[in-house]
Amino acid sequence: MDSLTSAAPSPLTRFLQTAEMLKPSTPSPSHESSGGLGSDEGTEYYPNIVFLQNKARREDFCPRNLKKMHAVIDKLMLHSHLKYKGTLSMLDCNIFPGLSNDFLESEVNLFLLPVMESEVEENLVRAGAGGMSLFSLLPGYKGHPSFQSMVAKLRSQIQSMCRPQLSHTILTEKNW
Repeated sequence: MDSLTSAAPSPLTRFLQTAEMLKPSTPSPSHESSGGLGSDEGTEYYPNIVFLQNKARREDFCPRNLKKMHAVIDKLMLHSHLKYKGTLSMLDCNIFPGLSNDFLESEVNLFLLPVMESEVEENLVRAGAGGMSLFSLLPGYKGHPSFQSMVAKLRSQIQSMCRPQLSHTILTEKNW
């Protein structure tokens, strides 16, 4: 988190800025139907960007830390034209049932994935050599849903994003 707030831009920030500068202009899909009006001639289409933190720890899921992460990303991307807000929400997934949708002043497309653990191995380790008790079969409190549950929620949100058409012509690698 501290490296994101430092004065020097991170390699990721520089990469995103460079990619944004090199993005080719994309004419609007209704280009031909607008006739000579030219109202949509200057419209640019920018991609949605999702920030994904893998191997997130229990404290990363704390509402206070989540709020800080959103604020830092919002500050870094403030002058960008990339669509980094409004298309993906961890609050809509019911991961934080006690938080309302207006908890974050500015919700960016950020998703946290915990460390992938095998639940079977975890239960066997907890049972130990002392035999199987009822409490050893119950899942331990991790501070977040399981990895598989989080991946399913992320997949659902990404697949439900609207996808605007980039171009009215076939976009080849050469044209790109």
